[in-house]
Amino acid sequence: MTARAAHLNMSRTRLPVTTATVFAITAAATTLQYFFPLLPLFERQPGALAAHEYWRLITPIFLHREGWRQIVFDFTALAIIGTIVERIFGGRRWLALYFAAGVAGELAGFAWKPLGAGSSVAICGLLGALAAWLLRNPRPMQSRFGGIVILIGAVILTALRDLHGPPLLAGIVLGWVMLRGDSQQSPASIQR
Repeated sequence: MTARAAHLNMSRTRLPVTTATVFAITAAATTLQYFFPLLPLFERQPGALAAHEYWRLITPIFLHREGWRQIVFDFTALAIIGTIVERIFGGRRWLALYFAAGVAGELAGFAWKPLGAGSSVAICGLLGALAAWLLRNPRPMQSRFGGIVILIGAVILTALRDLHGPPLLAGIVLGWVMLRGDSQQSPASIQR
């Protein structure tokens, strides 16, 4: 058994610590926004990048502007998709996917919807990585079909200027590259 295969088997039995940690930090920040004026300081706002407020490329993914429906949806998606992706890619790669997609989504947001906040853009990157895994692995046709549907959805959302499209595409590309790197390593070089 290769080291990567052993890691996958071991990570399937481990608790999703990275997902749980980001979930807890996001829950704490979202809760605090109801007691302190965090949204004006940290959400995506028109002109923020021109004013050199670069923290607004990351901080909006920890807050939720649109109320309880957004919070319930985003936290449920983070728990489910985050756990699956962490088991496939591991914690470090999960973080890279989450934050790269978050930045891609916030950049799209500054261009298309300059006021807002929410973790859905970062979660879309995780969903994109899951799509890459579905497309790359020899699975039943239904799984590959799911990956194709996510890819088509990402392209359509981007064409419609929805800020969730670019992070989906970023997650697909980054996930594909990560998985390709795994498949190009020889078994001898990745064994412990």
